[in-house]
Amino acid sequence: MWLLVATAVAVVGAQFTIRMMDDANAPPTAEEQALTAEEQALTAQQVARDIVTGEFSLIDHHGNAVTDEDFRGSWPLIFFGYTYCPDVCPTTLGVVSLVMDELGEDAAKVQPLFITVDPQRDTPEVMADYVAAFHPKIIGLSGSLEQVAAAAQSHRAYYVKAPVEEGAEISETEYAMDHSAYLYLMDAQGVYAHVFSPTDTVEEIAAEIREFMNK
Repeated sequence: MWLLVATAVAVVGAQFTIRMMDDANAPPTAEEQALTAEEQALTAQQVARDIVTGEFSLIDHHGNAVTDEDFRGSWPLIFFGYTYCPDVCPTTLGVVSLVMDELGEDAAKVQPLFITVDPQRDTPEVMADYVAAFHPKIIGLSGSLEQVAAAAQSHRAYYVKAPVEEGAEISETEYAMDHSAYLYLMDAQGVYAHVFSPTDTVEEIAAEIREFMNK
């Protein structure tokens, strides 16, 4: 599985090293300590730009085949989740809806995308019913297992099947999905711009999106 780079970037000399998650809590190296917080953030963003390509070929909730190129000219705001998600996904899509409201007229330039990590259950029809509960601009995207895996890999998003509760078995119909909970902002040319964490507020996200769009 792929790991979100924004949480695990270190710099050694002029070379970049992406830390695995189980090393993310390791003490910082002397080289890392020498960097200012701003320099570390800029380095993390540059690494992300190099490896988060944002490519995908999926099916939207209207049943149309779409790719990342269909959204050129807009600023995609992308979230990976699934409709059976009990908390993180509806909460995040609620945040996205509020961000769109907060952006006002600038929301016309932003295209929220909800990509499922559970295509076995999240058909385009299911996605259509689900996204209808949130902001009307949100587009739900599904596809084959292979298409979803490729989309997640191009964003370095993490997901894996998990038991519904501790000790339960994973079956064909009874399972949960563990997944990363980040929002990816791509620019109007399809280039990675920024990643937002679950701790970012509606106001912070909207302000940063505006800042990126006005650069």
